[in-house]
Amino acid sequence: MTAQRTRPAPQGHRLSPLGASLLLYTGPLAWLLQLTIGEVLTSWPCFPGPEHLEAPLPGYDWTRIAAILLLIVCALAAWSAGFAAWRVFRSVRDEGKSGHDTLAEIGDGPTRFIALWGICLGFGFGAVTLLTLAGFALVPLCLG
Repeated sequence: MTAQRTRPAPQGHRLSPLGASLLLYTGPLAWLLQLTIGEVLTSWPCFPGPEHLEAPLPGYDWTRIAAILLLIVCALAAWSAGFAAWRVFRSVRDEGKSGHDTLAEIGDGPTRFIALWGICLGFGFGAVTLLTLAGFALVPLCLG
């Protein structure tokens, strides 16, 4: 008599590998995108060469608005991933036999575990992205 093997992720069909990747990577990549491109948009008009300018180059006043718009789009992308992960989490919340505290410690229920991390990463990086908005909006361009 052979032992019957149980499926390690009984709800695995509800989350494709591409879907899992999107849930986990959208938030961090959106934050990285806004951080790097926003830095270029807000610093280059003030530092086009070795000398620091007191005012942005003529014609580059639009870069601050572009950086803020990019930041908002990236925050929305991160939060969208967080909401999508929350929906997946709700649909697979009874995948494992243990509670949420065990889920975080040992990862019981892999689909549920991925969804939980997608929630944390999506909403967390969305919030961190909006914290950058304070710097872009409140600090004058070319200050420093």
